[in-house]
Amino acid sequence: MSAGRVALRLASRSLTRNRRRALLMVAVLAVPLAVGFALSTLRSTSVFSQERLVSRLIGQSQTVLLNPELVSEQGVQQTLTIGPTRLAAVLGRSAAVFPEVTGPLAVSSQGRQALADGFGLDLGAPVHQGRFELHQGRAPRRDGEVAISRAVAERLGTGIGFEVGLGGGNSPAEVTGILVDVTDTTRQFAVTTPAEGARLMSERPADGGGGRRSGAAAGWDQRPAQINWHSPERVELPAGAKTDGWRLETRAEAFRLYRQQAEMGGEGSGPLILGVTVLVVVEIGLVLGAAYAIVVRSSRRELGLLAVAGAGPGLRRLVITCQGLFVGVVATFVAGVVGVLTAWPLVPVLAARSYQVWGPLRLDLLPLLALVGLGVMTPAVAAWVASRGVRGDLVAALRGVDQVEPQLRRRSVPAAVFAFLAGGTVSLLGGAALGALPMVLVGALALVVGVGMLLRVVLPVLARGGRRWRLLPRLGLRITGRSPGRAVALGMVVASLTLVGGLVLAAMGGLTEQAKNTHVPVSPPGSAFVFASRTPQPTTLRAMAEALGVDRVVRLGIASPPLPPRQQGMDRLSSWGHYQALGPVTECLAGRGPIPGSEPLDQERCRLATGFPTPNTPVAVIDGAQVDLVLGRAVSSEERQALAEGRALVLDDRLAPGGVLTVQAPDPASPTNGAPARTVSATLPAFVARSRSAYGHLPMVYVTQEGLDRLGAVVQPNDVFLFAPAPAREGGISPEQEDRARAVLSADIGAGFFRLDVERGPRAAEVYRASTVAIIALLTLVSATLAFVTVSLSTREIRPELSAMAAVGADRRFRSWLSGSHAGTVTALGVGVGVAVTVAATPAVLAALKVSWTPWPWVGLLVAAVVAVAAAVLAGNVAGARIGTVLRRAER
Repeated sequence: MSAGRVALRLASRSLTRNRRRALLMVAVLAVPLAVGFALSTLRSTSVFSQERLVSRLIGQSQTVLLNPELVSEQGVQQTLTIGPTRLAAVLGRSAAVFPEVTGPLAVSSQGRQALADGFGLDLGAPVHQGRFELHQGRAPRRDGEVAISRAVAERLGTGIGFEVGLGGGNSPAEVTGILVDVTDTTRQFAVTTPAEGARLMSERPADGGGGRRSGAAAGWDQRPAQINWHSPERVELPAGAKTDGWRLETRAEAFRLYRQQAEMGGEGSGPLILGVTVLVVVEIGLVLGAAYAIVVRSSRRELGLLAVAGAGPGLRRLVITCQGLFVGVVATFVAGVVGVLTAWPLVPVLAARSYQVWGPLRLDLLPLLALVGLGVMTPAVAAWVASRGVRGDLVAALRGVDQVEPQLRRRSVPAAVFAFLAGGTVSLLGGAALGALPMVLVGALALVVGVGMLLRVVLPVLARGGRRWRLLPRLGLRITGRSPGRAVALGMVVASLTLVGGLVLAAMGGLTEQAKNTHVPVSPPGSAFVFASRTPQPTTLRAMAEALGVDRVVRLGIASPPLPPRQQGMDRLSSWGHYQALGPVTECLAGRGPIPGSEPLDQERCRLATGFPTPNTPVAVIDGAQVDLVLGRAVSSEERQALAEGRALVLDDRLAPGGVLTVQAPDPASPTNGAPARTVSATLPAFVARSRSAYGHLPMVYVTQEGLDRLGAVVQPNDVFLFAPAPAREGGISPEQEDRARAVLSADIGAGFFRLDVERGPRAAEVYRASTVAIIALLTLVSATLAFVTVSLSTREIRPELSAMAAVGADRRFRSWLSGSHAGTVTALGVGVGVAVTVAATPAVLAALKVSWTPWPWVGLLVAAVVAVAAAVLAGNVAGARIGTVLRRAER
């Protein structure tokens, strides 16, 4: 029989004889592996293929053609009729094209209104297959029918067979189907026939036949309707010929776009899941390494008998290694089955929580093979490393005498400690400077190793202290000091786990704060803000206040330069440029054009560079009796006097340096024949009521009628701001109240444009916060489990000390608490090192992520640490009681 077969047989017999210990090791490895298998399966199931993503965007089209100039000149409805003919004239042949009308479309029902993305297309056409998934009912087939998204149906409380109103005119339509966007089930959209969509989405706000909109109105989304022409065949525009404004996008370009987005966004969650699993399995490898070191010491008599029988050190090491291999194979098989079976029922739940529709369960072969390799090799390598302990005193092993730990070479310890500490520090600094989190993690783990080597030297000295402590803690510390290598090995397992968990919590806390800090609120928390292209009636404002559950809705006019005499008759039909206060963003944009804020991309760049909340700084006209509602406090006598004197009330001192407000607007008398627009400027004394404003839409500059007259300006007759302060009740304005207020306003202004926003805070911060709480719970569970398992495996190592205590008359309860004290000391040692290194490494993690520090995740880390120590004490008590029972049986 070969040596390998002998080793396998001996290893299997040893595992069978020590079934409880073997099953414990299998459980330790199978739990994180099962989590890894489940996460990998969920990730592969949740990933949408590029074909499905492209089909969601353009269906089965091979070419999408569009002509915005034609739509602008002829209108949506006329373009829908003449579009195929115009396209055929350019191509020199007729092409099979199917229209898709897109634009914003309001859906109203039961006194509520939701703003949706509108689509006018034939869902039954093969070219549009894959755009949306039909959840219930059927697609619309004729005018007067509509299919709405599940999000719209749930928000309005409507369904199949209900009648809803579409557009600003509330055109009646019957709901025939409920649709979902598989990548975002919260998306609000509605699908009608092309002709119906063209009619509804061509309704635009009256603007005097092409009046220029700029200033405050320029920053609001007023998307025009557009027509996309889908063709199932590959169409190419003639090279060098006149295209008359036609351009096209191919299916290959859509695939290229998604590939570029994937490259910019990384490879998704797959590498992250695999990386986290690798870290967890490495942690388990450390646990198993310490456990197999215990196995070697507890099996030294059996290994000694093998040596007497002629087995060499290689065969004895192979026996231990084969035990690890058996454990890895069994644990990997169990983890794979449990992980996949666990992922199966979680798919619909997590898909719903992710607001997506996932397909059937899918397995990604490469991550699964990597997990199988990790699961099989980790315990085998850990056992092979620990098997070096078979080389020991053969006589002592046969007699069952405990062997003294080998002493470290004193000359090599300082150099090794310095190397690990210095290397870890350099890695931390380099990772922080380069933004490389792996370097930071490697550096932090190097610090843990360095501190562990230092503790192995100083722990015997520390164990001789604590003379004023109580008996049990003092004895537990003394037992720990007798075997510093064993104590440090187990403690560093807990330390490294604490470190990884602490760094993850610190990073999640920083990302949460970043999401909160980078969020630009529309208005004060819980309030509502509206921009409308038509001024609502006073009765509408009262109805809106009732719908929103607030006392009043404040109407804010918008200051503009007066029209020249020849245009005085247009003031009821058009909107023209508003006054804007010059500030940091306009200074940043000064060299980019005569009208500041003309380019949205430049606006955003300058906003980020200056830290100013918004590029739009209109001058709002307010009734002096309502200023307190905007300020959120009582108006001071100085502020009231300033407004009465005609000065501007400014809520950000960066807009009024030296107490002088400078405003600018497009000149209404400027020619409209394509020549560069002129601007008009004015100044006004200002009173700064607040040093900083953090709101993106709520105006920062206010004047009363006195200030408006002093400025020589007029109030826009159509464009208006509306502000509803946050209600006093808890919960703020609900989505249902928001929809009812939107319906009230829409019924008044008809086809006029408006936008209603309720400030509910950053959604990303809530997601990060919920994720952090979940990580804290997982870290607490894992740390407690590992502490319990590790201590259960290692308590048998202090059997000589417990035997000595039994010999001098110590009862079972005392010995159990002594075992728990020793376990708590070792775990507290590891937790302390882990927390200390986490504190040292956290600045590097935050610098690499470019986020700020926040204290609240540290509470979770401390909770996990306390739970781990408590679990270790409990495990020590339980294991000590079992050893006490064995000792009592031996005495009999």
